[in-house]
Amino acid sequence: MCIVILNRIEVFGRPSDVIPFEMIDEDLRMARQRARRWDGLSERHAAVAALIREARLELDVVGVWDQEQVAVAEAKLGAYLTVLAAVERDLAEVGPARELYEELLAREERRLAASADHRGAELLEIGRLLAELDVELPARERAQAAGLAVLNGQGTVGEFARQVEALGMMAEGGVQGMGGVREVMEQLEDRCRELERLRDGLRARREEVLLD
Repeated sequence: MCIVILNRIEVFGRPSDVIPFEMIDEDLRMARQRARRWDGLSERHAAVAALIREARLELDVVGVWDQEQVAVAEAKLGAYLTVLAAVERDLAEVGPARELYEELLAREERRLAASADHRGAELLEIGRLLAELDVELPARERAQAAGLAVLNGQGTVGEFARQVEALGMMAEGGVQGMGGVREVMEQLEDRCRELERLRDGLRARREEVLLD
């Protein structure tokens, strides 16, 4: 299935009238289904990997003299490893589904943006907003990292203040002491969550427009 879609991607470089829109829509639907499956498997993989780390820590804590507890911890770890192996096999079967889906969406987006389709203007605006978020979010994350370094005794308030000032959110009088760092950090976290929600909403709307 993945090979079929990849082969169709290769012909997307030809004039759009060569490729029936029904074929494009079909490929997008198929790719979306596989991407959804990949997302679910990826989340499961992360969850099981976390359980494995916990099980290994538990095994390290159990004293070697308590053989019963050792056996229980080893059995739990073994079960998690078996589940993880099964999830990894499923991920390998699905292949690069997320990347493939994003590539198909990007190609359809370019086609619509270059056409007279009314959706092109909205897609261009969504793209512009997402590009701005791709700049702002990393900058705020860098400022957060600088703030955490201050709170952990590994950074300076001055460096954190410079990062915050670059974002245009410096309070009057600057960042004052550790209390000021914590206050600004809370503002950064709130703003990052807000921007992440906005980004997710824009991505969902982009997908909705492309699949309309």
